[in-house]
Amino acid sequence: MKFRYVSHRIQLIKSFYSGIGKTAVIFPSTFLVSTGVGIVSLGIIFYVRDIFGVTPSEVGFLSALWSFLYVIGCLFVRPFFNRILPRFLLIISSFLMSVLVFSIIFIKDFSFIYFLYGGWGLAMSLFWPPIVGWLSQGFEGKRLGRVMSNYNFSWGVGISISPFLAGFLSSINRSLPIVVGASLFFITTVLITGASLTLPLIKNDKWIEVIKREEAKKIDRSTPLRFPSWVGIYSTYVVIGVILTVFPLYARQVLGYNEKTIGLLLQERAIFAAIGFIILGRTSFWHFNWKQIVVGHLLLGLVVYIFIYVKGKLFIGLILAVIGFLMSLSYFNSVFHGVSGSPKRSARMAINEAMLSSGLITGSSVGGIIFEHYSMQMVYLFCFLLALFTAVVQMIMIFIFYKKGILYRGMELEKV
Repeated sequence: MKFRYVSHRIQLIKSFYSGIGKTAVIFPSTFLVSTGVGIVSLGIIFYVRDIFGVTPSEVGFLSALWSFLYVIGCLFVRPFFNRILPRFLLIISSFLMSVLVFSIIFIKDFSFIYFLYGGWGLAMSLFWPPIVGWLSQGFEGKRLGRVMSNYNFSWGVGISISPFLAGFLSSINRSLPIVVGASLFFITTVLITGASLTLPLIKNDKWIEVIKREEAKKIDRSTPLRFPSWVGIYSTYVVIGVILTVFPLYARQVLGYNEKTIGLLLQERAIFAAIGFIILGRTSFWHFNWKQIVVGHLLLGLVVYIFIYVKGKLFIGLILAVIGFLMSLSYFNSVFHGVSGSPKRSARMAINEAMLSSGLITGSSVGGIIFEHYSMQMVYLFCFLLALFTAVVQMIMIFIFYKKGILYRGMELEKV
């Protein structure tokens, strides 16, 4: 009887873990990596500023280099690895990120920090596009919206807690955020490797995104709304680049806030972004709806303009919260309308990542230069004008789609 009981229990355990699929690996990995990225991205600003005494523009260029090499990796390096299973790319990427970031604390010459930090961006290009392509495979419509909502929530939670953790860890030791971030990347490596060796559904998953050109032409049902969405996410992430790179320097240097306070303020933005992912993932009114794309960007411009006149912590926190929610709308538009109906989802996600990273490059580099030579108010004015210009470009695009008969009441009639 005891043998039967043990055998039955073993069967239940086997049945349980044999049914664990890719989402059980992707969502925790997404959380760990996004938390590590958030901790390192903010922690490195305080680290290089205090250890090497660099200027705001040098900090901006450091962040811009990371984003630039990430874009290069997404567009030109990642395609060479299309025939490699996504889980293997994730293992390689997370391990390289861990090694490169951890090596930063041993560098005494700031010029070598550029090399390691840029290499981190290049290694990350093998993580985000493949993981979204792998996750979204087999989903469309509302199901795609729900699974992407869970994905966005996973990385959104990581980004939500990372600013506070970065500020807290930096207040203890300037090197601690870098060590913790590298450790999270290594834990991700172990997690995905373990799942690939032990979980049947993961071990037997052979999906790779290699499709014959003739087949892709037949089944591609992409929406043209991906184009205004991609333009929008670029402009949105210019603002985010300013918030993540330039604002911490401004808050500490001009407003006199400490690292913990800055981390808490940035955390509000991330929390409301995560809330936005939850709401948008469980609604569908915005699917293929061009109006919300344009209105969302006009609101972003208005909020950034208000930022010019805001000084107190409470109002700064409220502004950052609204920006966080609008960021989630812009990101969801780009991801959903980018991959919806397309067989080449990793490639589409690479475009999404390239556009948002280009925005980060612009925000961190141009924002850093404007702040160093003029003022933070001029940085906000630059972001405001860019947001308005982007909304105009989006409306022109949509008008052209209507004239061509591609759009009707926000739904696509044919492939672009």
